[in-house]
Amino acid sequence: MHLFQIAIIGSGRVAQTLLRLAADAQISISGIYARNQNKANDLALQYNCVAASSIAELKADLILICVSDDALPEVIGQLSAQQFAAYTAGSPSIKLFAHENLGVCYPYQSISTNRDLLVSDIPFMIEGKNDFVLQRITAFLQQMGAQFQACGSAQRAQYHLAGVFVNNFGNLMLLEASKILAEAQLDFTPVYPLLNETIAKAILLGPEKAQTGPALRHDENTLERHRKQLSGQQLEVYNQLTQRIQDLFKNA
Repeated sequence: MHLFQIAIIGSGRVAQTLLRLAADAQISISGIYARNQNKANDLALQYNCVAASSIAELKADLILICVSDDALPEVIGQLSAQQFAAYTAGSPSIKLFAHENLGVCYPYQSISTNRDLLVSDIPFMIEGKNDFVLQRITAFLQQMGAQFQACGSAQRAQYHLAGVFVNNFGNLMLLEASKILAEAQLDFTPVYPLLNETIAKAILLGPEKAQTGPALRHDENTLERHRKQLSGQQLEVYNQLTQRIQDLFKNA
């Protein structure tokens, strides 16, 4: 099937990214609906399409729903039976929603403002309640040149959880490291090569073989020195992560 038109519900980072990638792939964009009408108007002007005043007005081969998890029930509830749609959230199960022509088109990537990802940077996970909506999602991604895989709701939820550990918690560790150095009035820049090597080694060897550090070695003198430098929640986090490493690598 050749996908002629898409429409977008939402105006945030995911919506803006999919609009940009679709336009780059010369996919026609028929309309945009957003709770913030000013943002919808701005995006509609940018992509030469209609800023719809209601979801019912959207006419397209596929409507992409790019809203928060909490907003999904209300938005999906406004779809007509004839509208084919796919939401971009990773965690909610498709079984939660009654709409028959519904699918999932989940971009498994951290999408941020002012960082224009290439389509090759984003693996998509797709699911559909029927073959017809799945064909439309597939056609959209193929026309965009994206990589994708079929993934059921239960498996997608596991990927979403794993992504939180990698991305959200991983970034939190960087934030804590930056605070430690900032409090000591030290430059954060020397951390970047270490970060790059950490990621490269984890990809090359796998996270289990890439693990290093004083907790793995049971280097109690170093661990104690670190603990004396920390307090409060940072110390709690340090102790919890140290214990987790030692539990996982008891025979190291």
